[in-house]
Amino acid sequence: MLTLLEASGGHRVQRIAQRVRFADDLEALWYLRQDLMSALAEIDGEHVAQRRMKQINRLFKGGLPQTMGPRVHHRFTV
Repeated sequence: MLTLLEASGGHRVQRIAQRVRFADDLEALWYLRQDLMSALAEIDGEHVAQRRMKQINRLFKGGLPQTMGPRVHHRFTV
């Protein structure tokens, strides 16, 4: 995550980089992904940011509780 931010400057990027550096655990880093994605999209465009985030997302595989995976949404009918 820090490597992706290194090439960019600005106050927002520095703030995100600081939060990544001081994240306590993998779960904290997981939740920082959205901020990282937003910053990268502003700098390089959304398509490039999505491609870079796929690399980051792979690093989390197997390291998070199953409850943090994708959620299945059910439609309620009356």
